[in-house]
Amino acid sequence: MDYRQQNINTQLERDGIVIASLESTDRECPICRKKSLRIIGEGFDNRTNYICTNKHCNCRNSLA
Repeated sequence: MDYRQQNINTQLERDGIVIASLESTDRECPICRKKSLRIIGEGFDNRTNYICTNKHCNCRNSLA
């Protein structure tokens, strides 16, 4: 396992996020352009929070 993947796993553990338990979507990640987004929950102003499950991206964003 490389350092990037190790850092991603550490960050997910710290935040208490279990990827397997998240609902998947058919939306495209705005960063890596893969259809790998999963819903984390609802954030500020009724925006849905997403996390990318691509092992090289792992971005988190909020879309209206």
